[in-house]
Parts: sequence; structure tokens; C-alpha cells
Amino acid sequence: MIASKQTVSSYVVMLDGGSLETLDLTAAQAEGFECLTCKSQHTTESGAFRPVGHIPSVGTVFQCLKCAGGAR
Repeated sequence: MIASKQTVSSYVVMLDGGSLETLDLTAAQAEGFECLTCKSQHTTESGAFRPVGHIPSVGTVFQCLKCAGGAR
């Protein structure tokens, strides 16, 4: 399923701090299946991801805890 979501598009992301950023993301990143930074897969069992914002009408975006303090 993740392999079919690797098309990159631009998305307007509302980050948790309230700022809006336009980011080039894969569909998997935009739909919350991968880390915004390193593309590690996010699963319900992993627990090592935290929400960092959302894309209106698409969903919540996440970063893995390893990348959570780093640059996007």
C-alpha cells in the first residue's frame, strides 16, 4: 500500500505552532503513513511518532521521535 503512495505533490500544512507551510510530500507522508522528514513508516503499533500538524481535508501529519526536533 505504501509503495502506491510515493507520488510527490505540494501540500499546505498547518503546523502545530499555527504557521502554514507549503511542503512537497509524498501521498504517504500527507496521509500520515510516513515521517515528514525521513519517511519511516508510521504504524499504530510503532508508537514512535508524534503529530506535528495537519492538512485540511487530508489528515494529520507526523514525525518520528528521532526527527521530531530536526529540520523539515
